[in-house]
Amino acid sequence: FAIFVVVAGAYQATVIGDLPSPCAFIERELSVAPYISVSSGGMPPTPYLEPITAGTRHGEDLAWKASQNKEHGDRWHTDGALSVESAAKVLKLKDGRFLLHSGGEVVIGHRTPEAVLSSSWMLSSKQFGTVYLSSLNNKGALTWLSCELELVWDWTQACLFWMSASRFDHWAPTEGERGMGEYTLRKHSGDEDLYLAVNATRIVWSPTASPLQVADWLPEACSMTGMTPSKDRYSDALGEVTFTMTTYFHVYARSVMFRQALASVFTHLKERDLYVKEFLVVNDWYDGRSLAFNGTFTGPKVDENRQEMLNFFPGCVGASTEVAKSRPKDQKCSFVFKTAEERGQPKALNILFDLMVTKFWIHFEDDKVFFQDVFISRLLAPMYEHPESCWQEQQQAQAVKQLPASTSSGGESSDWGSVKSVPQRKLSQAAEQGQCLRIASIRLGGHHSSSSSDVFDVEDYVRPKVLDDNNYVTALLAHGGFDDDKSHGWGNYSDVGAVQWPLFSLRPSLHNLTYIKSLEAPLFCGGEPGHFSEDHNITVWEDGGKTYDFHWDFELEFAVRWARGGATVATISPGACMRDVSNGISSFERSFEYR
Repeated sequence: FAIFVVVAGAYQATVIGDLPSPCAFIERELSVAPYISVSSGGMPPTPYLEPITAGTRHGEDLAWKASQNKEHGDRWHTDGALSVESAAKVLKLKDGRFLLHSGGEVVIGHRTPEAVLSSSWMLSSKQFGTVYLSSLNNKGALTWLSCELELVWDWTQACLFWMSASRFDHWAPTEGERGMGEYTLRKHSGDEDLYLAVNATRIVWSPTASPLQVADWLPEACSMTGMTPSKDRYSDALGEVTFTMTTYFHVYARSVMFRQALASVFTHLKERDLYVKEFLVVNDWYDGRSLAFNGTFTGPKVDENRQEMLNFFPGCVGASTEVAKSRPKDQKCSFVFKTAEERGQPKALNILFDLMVTKFWIHFEDDKVFFQDVFISRLLAPMYEHPESCWQEQQQAQAVKQLPASTSSGGESSDWGSVKSVPQRKLSQAAEQGQCLRIASIRLGGHHSSSSSDVFDVEDYVRPKVLDDNNYVTALLAHGGFDDDKSHGWGNYSDVGAVQWPLFSLRPSLHNLTYIKSLEAPLFCGGEPGHFSEDHNITVWEDGGKTYDFHWDFELEFAVRWARGGATVATISPGACMRDVSNGISSFERSFEYR
């Protein structure tokens, strides 16, 4: 009991500073604590200090020390750290505006996707309840909020605030505010109580506080409330989703991005036990050593990189393409290691098509990172819940066929909980003509939205008739799908030019794999239906006396066939919270610049 009293008293004296320390050893050791600032949980950030262990040294027993009559001044020390710092946070008003730093100034406003890190703040503390505010910009510069409410470079000019909940019952998030407690910031020094308050778009000192909700920072393109799961379970999709990535590590930095990307998937992709059959990652071959961080080809060889993959994700199994074809049915995670003869992304994607046996396909990029939970049921919702979707029309047609002639009153369809189809509902004119809405892809990126509602939009896409003309498609591919080169003419299609990109993209999306496998074969070379073109031949294009050399754009050619099938895409809101972490580092060494 005496030990508790002494240590607690010393802690108060040293941290709060109102009493001299009764034990010089504690005062001395705390003042030279080995940590300057460390990460801490809690809000406000909670300083680490373990008073009960202040008299220990590497697990030595206090009773043993006493029996040896040791002077406690020569050995006793703290195992704690006084200066702590939170992870990046956002400070938000109830009206949806944020405390932002922009151009060296502090303003109140709405977050915008292009202003990365503008809403991020870190809170530092030396004792619980007092904080300093610092901001980090997208160039890595750290500034501090002064008592003049300006951002300064010198941390000694930072203003000290008292930070506490706006009410005793607001330490935890209130109803409907996920992950957000509500706090006030009061000036620590001075004779009068002055709080941080908002006046239009500026912060000011005021006797009345403006409460601020505090939550973990998310990229500015993301909704703070995040995605929620669908209310219904789609039984037809259970175990029918395959998650894939393609990777190429000739630039070693890309392997680091991949580890971060796949780790974020395993962290934030929810409902995978219900819907995901397996994860498939195809890794491409390269010769020699990879490009290291120092700009020389001294990085890991392909086999060494692959071993890193397996070591970092225990439980995933590495195999060649041939071995992967006979993988156990219950194998959840497979890394498919390509040979030198199998190089190229079109080949990697076709390998995936041959390996996947599910109805749906989520394709992700190895330089994207999830920052928030993503619910598979929400991605599936547009295909199942849109009233004019082909699935809905199919269910209604089946219900009509099964309806007894004597039935005069409707009821809800069974099984699919989300589908409230009245059996005798008349089919839409589009359905009767075989023109139901084919929603074949859902973009993970979604819309930037501050709304807390989970909604989806289906693009009203009508395929241009010119896409059915293979001669036009040849010209479109020669231009890469765009009109960027004004000196490159269109010949007979000069009045058409480049039409809108035909929707399909390899950017993160959920696809209807059954639809994809029903597509026609590649248009201008051999290949299987529903597969990418693997033709790497250079094609010559002559126009206006000029000769152009180009490669077939395999993604655009596939997108043309995808659009010819009559499908469209849906976009969800809020979308998946993710960011590109490549910083411009390409998979190919010719585009790599170490930063």
